[in-house]
Amino acid sequence: MRRPKKHTISKRQETYHYLQFNSIVDFHAFCNVEIQQLNASNKEVWNRIEGAASEFIQQGKNWFGTPIPKSVDELENHQQFLGMYLLEKVRPKLKGKLEPYLYKLADQKLLKPKLDYNNKGLGIFSFDRAAMALSKQYAINTSAPIDTRISQMNVELQKISFHTSVKEVYTSFSQKQNQLPAIELYLLAGANAQLGGDQLLYVGLACGELVDFLEQRQIPVQVNVLLGTSFNTHKLMNVVCVKRFQDPLDKNQLLLLASDPRFFRYKGFKSLISISNYFGLNIPNSLGSIESKMGNEFVKQINPKAFVFEQSYSIEAAVREVTTILENYSSNNPNTHA
Repeated sequence: MRRPKKHTISKRQETYHYLQFNSIVDFHAFCNVEIQQLNASNKEVWNRIEGAASEFIQQGKNWFGTPIPKSVDELENHQQFLGMYLLEKVRPKLKGKLEPYLYKLADQKLLKPKLDYNNKGLGIFSFDRAAMALSKQYAINTSAPIDTRISQMNVELQKISFHTSVKEVYTSFSQKQNQLPAIELYLLAGANAQLGGDQLLYVGLACGELVDFLEQRQIPVQVNVLLGTSFNTHKLMNVVCVKRFQDPLDKNQLLLLASDPRFFRYKGFKSLISISNYFGLNIPNSLGSIESKMGNEFVKQINPKAFVFEQSYSIEAAVREVTTILENYSSNNPNTHA
């Protein structure tokens, strides 16, 4: 595995240390490698985290949310977000906040990406366009769906010698300045120790609904999850891309990293210890703390035009996050009425 590049930003009396991961796979690979080569101090902290996790499970505490896991191995192998049932509670409240924007969009004809055709091999081969003037040169077998598909594959793979009067048979979206601008979101995951596990579930749910809302209106969205901590004069942050602009949203992966207490209070803790060790720092037994506005302050340093979900520990707080982001987006892009 290629080791991630170290990034450091000094500001006043604070120092930001961060790592950027282009995928969840890269993030997990880094943590699994680094946790095996901790220095003595960080190793002691990780051993304490594992021991505490086992105790919380045995005592039936709601530290990891509900249902309570049965073992530490279950935490290590946890891959499905716990709070999908909460979507039914969050959606109606979010819908009420989003409806004013839906009405605006109904009145505004949004400019959509235009489909262009070319003869340069750019984009996707269009069998339908090629077939418009292909029938005279090549007999397409349409007697059964499988035969039609075989004919199509022969054309696409160029296994036949064919000619068509339609030269522009490749499709792509034209890039024009009048298209809707993209939006990049950052979510600060986790919570400090005094909060119950189930209170971590809301911020990712709200973000997932916001992404759906924007993409249905063809506004490209990229989503990054922040897993970070602060201690002494150091602020450390793992920046994990869970959705690129061109990719569909995997809501389970977004919610797992951003909002799942089982994930954050085990694998998330592992990532905080790993990044501290990677930068040559000894993380305290408390694992540091998540400070107020920590996500906003960090994102201003690396991507000031992006939007940030700070921690939201209730449906109402999550709705406020979505509303604020939409209002700020609309004010920054007055012609889009998003």
